Amino acid sequence: MRTFRLGVALSGILCALLFAQGALAQSETASLPTPKTLDELRKAMTEVVQKNHLPGAGVALISNGELLWCGGIGKGNVAANRDIACDTEFRVGSISKTFVALALLKLEEEGKINLQARVRDLAPEAGIQNAWESSNPVRVVNLLEHSSGFDDMSFSEVYNTKDAPNIALLQVFQAHPGPQQTRWPPGTRFSYSNPGYGLAGYLIEKTSAQPFDVFIRQNILTPLAIDTGDFRLTDRNRALLAQGYHSIEQPLAYQEIYLRPAGDMKASPGELAKLVEFFLRRGRTDETQLVKPETILRMEYPSTISSSRHGMRLGYGLANYTEVQGGVVTHGHDGGIDGFLSSYRYMPEQNWGYVVLLNSDGSGKALHDLNQLAIDFLSKDFLKTQPGVIQVPASELRSLTGYYAPRAPRSGQLAFVEDLLGGIRFRVENGQLVRSGFFGKPQPLLPAGKNLFRAKNEPEATSVFFPDANGRMVYSSAGLAGVPYAERQSALWPYARLALLVLCLALMASSLGFALAWGLLWLFRRMKEVRHLRVRVVPLLAVLILAAVAFSCTKVLEQPGSVNLWSVAVFAGTILFALLSLYGLWLALQVPPEEIRRGVHIHSLLVSLACLVVTLFFVSWHLVGVRLWAP
Repeated sequence: MRTFRLGVALSGILCALLFAQGALAQSETASLPTPKTLDELRKAMTEVVQKNHLPGAGVALISNGELLWCGGIGKGNVAANRDIACDTEFRVGSISKTFVALALLKLEEEGKINLQARVRDLAPEAGIQNAWESSNPVRVVNLLEHSSGFDDMSFSEVYNTKDAPNIALLQVFQAHPGPQQTRWPPGTRFSYSNPGYGLAGYLIEKTSAQPFDVFIRQNILTPLAIDTGDFRLTDRNRALLAQGYHSIEQPLAYQEIYLRPAGDMKASPGELAKLVEFFLRRGRTDETQLVKPETILRMEYPSTISSSRHGMRLGYGLANYTEVQGGVVTHGHDGGIDGFLSSYRYMPEQNWGYVVLLNSDGSGKALHDLNQLAIDFLSKDFLKTQPGVIQVPASELRSLTGYYAPRAPRSGQLAFVEDLLGGIRFRVENGQLVRSGFFGKPQPLLPAGKNLFRAKNEPEATSVFFPDANGRMVYSSAGLAGVPYAERQSALWPYARLALLVLCLALMASSLGFALAWGLLWLFRRMKEVRHLRVRVVPLLAVLILAAVAFSCTKVLEQPGSVNLWSVAVFAGTILFALLSLYGLWLALQVPPEEIRRGVHIHSLLVSLACLVVTLFFVSWHLVGVRLWAP
């Protein structure tokens, strides 16, 4: 799952902890019931909502052209005691992208734009900087498949706290030029980018000579009979909009966002059910064929990234991506924004689909479980087939083994976390290729074709190995929780780096224990004759400053991109930590050994060295003096 808010702030961490979370989700999903009737499904979903302490959920189920259920569980507004109903509006976050892609595909069918056109030719004023323009230009299709090489939003590009709600998209790009600079050749790897969809929305405006949301309302929403749902906050949808929560005790205020095409849609379960039915009917509404069936098919699978050119069918298409859950391949999109999580998925071969909307952003696990319950119920009458076992020589499997480092970070600011913890190791055990990360249980992979692999319960390949242009082996796995692009390298430095950082943090934490002992000695007047207290105190201050920076970072996420106490504390704290680290090491080296206890001297020297090592990592990660409010 990729959310508009959490994806920006925590995408690096989420990707890095992929395998730990995946193992947890699989183990907990096993405890879910398998509902056979609609009443059993409602009961099971209600239990998930209550178990996760959510205010509520909106749900819609579609099968064989029939709306089986459209309604809600719990409260849309706890304080007002308002129940969730079929027409309750939710902020659906990145599901907005589906409507943007449909609008551009509609324009392409009308001959007004070509998705293969170079964006620089269509909108030179957008300021794209692409070092590979001659061989790998950024095309419109790259924006829609997240294969442009763009960065995701900076913290300052998330919430609009100072400009007009309808600020021109071009002004947003000009104020935040960073994401429009490609980081690798476009069309080689997937990396989720909200600014890319902001630019896609701008292309709708430039092509149609209308605001993007007006064009989408007239040409997509109205034909789908989505009457209340809209990108804009109107009097009509405001009256039906659920209150967003982080928890039942923590309602969240509505915040405007800059990149409106990427995540500002409001819709109800009933309205998104019409979108699901539209996909199941292959682009047909009740009245007309809105887009061609082949256009819908094109939306559902990727074509521009390297993995798709090396045989893997699944992945992120045009704002419509595949997901393998419960042994079934579904299509659709997830979303999230402050106070809301959302998902719609459908299975065209079996002619069913569903919508799940939460007015809380506090539990991705709950969304996962509700999705699983819907899939199990809707697919209960269909046989889940497994492909036959393909025998691959052990020598061929061994040629793929090794350590693979992630090389397609979604967020440049948080790429260091993914690089630090997101590596994947492959080895051969008992004639099988086994995948493991720094966290989680090893997972065996089964051959599904030439360099293609799948997990045990997956119906087709979700992983692929292939050489890049320089002959280096690359690994890629499908799904938004997958690893889009990882390069094989030596495992020596990644493991040594992690061990070094763990050792440094342990040494730094030990200074807090020593400080407690010093405090007791001072209390009993046993520290009066101690010399060179600075040797002990300065490293301790550095550690306390770093702890304060870590705490400030958790507060910054509540108001990303603004100049406030917490963002200034991160800026000043990282600088002060670096200075104290250097000063502490200098003091430890300068003090005469005979004037300080040997144990204290050695410990202070080790803590100061640990602080300096962490400082050097911070410098390499561009974290010293980081201005989280800057574009």
